[in-house]
Amino acid sequence: MACRSHRTNVILAFDPPRVMRAVTACSAIALSVYHLYTGAFGMPEAFLHRLIHLSLALLIIYLALWTPQQDGTYAPLRQRISGLVVLVCAVVPLAYMFINYIPITRDRFPYVSDLSTPEVVLGAALVIAVIDATRRTLGPALAIVTAIFLVYPFLGPWLPGLLHHQGYSVDTFVDGLVYTTDGIFGISLGISASFVVLFVIFAAFLEACGFSQLMMAVGRGVTGTLRGGPAKMCVFASSLMGMISGSAVANVVAVGGFTIPLMKRTGYSANFAGAVEAAASTGGQFMPPVMGAQAFIMAQFTGIPYVDIVIYSTLPAILYYYSIWITIDLEARQKSLGGIPPGELGNWREDVFSRLHLLVSIAVLIALLVMGYTPSYAAVGSVASLLAMAMLVKATRLSWSGVLSALESGARYSLPVVSATAASGIIILSVTLTGLGSRFSDAVIAVAGGNLFLGLVMAMFASLVLGMGLPTVPAYIVQVGLVVPALIKMGLDPILAHLFVIYFSCLSMVTPPVAISAYAAAGLAGGDPFKTGLIACRLAIVGFIVPFMFVFDPGLLLMGTPLQVAHSAISSVLGVFALGLALQGYFYARLTWIERTLAGIAAALLVIPGLISDLCGLGFLAAVYLWQRRRTALPQNQNEAV
Repeated sequence: MACRSHRTNVILAFDPPRVMRAVTACSAIALSVYHLYTGAFGMPEAFLHRLIHLSLALLIIYLALWTPQQDGTYAPLRQRISGLVVLVCAVVPLAYMFINYIPITRDRFPYVSDLSTPEVVLGAALVIAVIDATRRTLGPALAIVTAIFLVYPFLGPWLPGLLHHQGYSVDTFVDGLVYTTDGIFGISLGISASFVVLFVIFAAFLEACGFSQLMMAVGRGVTGTLRGGPAKMCVFASSLMGMISGSAVANVVAVGGFTIPLMKRTGYSANFAGAVEAAASTGGQFMPPVMGAQAFIMAQFTGIPYVDIVIYSTLPAILYYYSIWITIDLEARQKSLGGIPPGELGNWREDVFSRLHLLVSIAVLIALLVMGYTPSYAAVGSVASLLAMAMLVKATRLSWSGVLSALESGARYSLPVVSATAASGIIILSVTLTGLGSRFSDAVIAVAGGNLFLGLVMAMFASLVLGMGLPTVPAYIVQVGLVVPALIKMGLDPILAHLFVIYFSCLSMVTPPVAISAYAAAGLAGGDPFKTGLIACRLAIVGFIVPFMFVFDPGLLLMGTPLQVAHSAISSVLGVFALGLALQGYFYARLTWIERTLAGIAAALLVIPGLISDLCGLGFLAAVYLWQRRRTALPQNQNEAV
């Protein structure tokens, strides 16, 4: 009788929701711990490492469907059942590949050795699981694009012109997709498995230790009392947080929850406040020294040292944020918006000094990379140094539960990247196997007719279209196979071609109609998504111009003599300022149409390389300045620092 009562108590104590939370959390923690361990002590063979990486990610994605949310609700039953079916489609082939790892990787010849019918079926099931996981973590955009490239190798014989090719059998394509390192387990997933996930984990630990509060406190102290202070604080904090997080949307949510209400309270409209946050968060992905992991990926593709890439990227990123700063200041000047009252700043100095030691982890990251260590080892070293420094001060100290929570968060934040890079592998193999990349390059060159500017414009539109709705990492990786070869064939240096593509991969986040970071910011601000996207695109306009500038004037990448670099920097800063006047339509007073036109002409002349054009542009800008000063005296309260 007592035994039966004990069994009844055990059954009653069994809590399925709690068990599912624990299983999902343990799976996420396992993914983070695995990557931290392999980053520190060495990774297994590429195929096996990527196999473990993808297996854990898919397991977490589908277990999460059966895990109750914080409010106790579950995903709809239909989603859970379909997710269970797809999980089986993923687990069975992945288990088969683990068991037969040696025969698959060493005892057969890719594309030559025949696959058995069960192997083809299992491979196809895994492809379906990857596309479905991409849809669940990122929405339909990338999943649809991947599905199109999935069927493209079979339709080639019936397609016209540029899209025509000989066609491939299901067996051949599945072989490349699943059983080699050319497809799903290719270089894109390898980049995710090697170091991107580690930087996401590092960002999760920074967030857990209060790094965002540090950036906000520094922003309050440096910019809070200036004209338009909350918006300038947003630019400051978002640029620094964005370069670590590597996700514009995640940065919008993390920083915008504080800065957007503050901007609205100061007097900025909801649409403008959301646009500032979206544009500032987007720029963090090409902001040195971390660049949201873009610098490390570029180093992998080009063989250019990380330190050189950071140096080349510095001035263009500064110009981008300077342009946003100027627009914000002119908007505040036009609407007579002040800063945050000193009494509302809080004790920002105490907030800064209580978390200032967290910057040591960033310094460790940069130092390890400069010393030549791998990005994965540098990321692990940064996490270790962060935990050590966080222990020194109570405000940043993490308990064991805090450490486990950060490990879990890091894994969860990485899921969209893992699924997207796996899907990118499908696209890359489709492009390379069918020769589409080479034909696309030839077509761009033929249409451009040898005109580099026209070729760059075509590459820009291709990058924006291919990047719409995608995270920056997979958007960039896909374009490495399509757009970058065309630019290199047109004579661009590889560093110029890759930087050009990275900028537009990032800027697709604020380019309507699929400006996902702007739409996320609009949700926080309570503004109109499309109007917020348009304003964000206007704020980020220099980001669309800078890539053309550094292609035609490498001095912007700090290439050349000190005099050439200084000339490029000064003319570019003046050009960006003139462009801000033309777009905002305000300086000391509202610009007349003549003044606005002159400012636009000045901007164009100043960004075009050449001493004569710069002098002419400077003359037009001086005319606007003198005309404005003659029309109106500068008010006393505008003598404050910009």
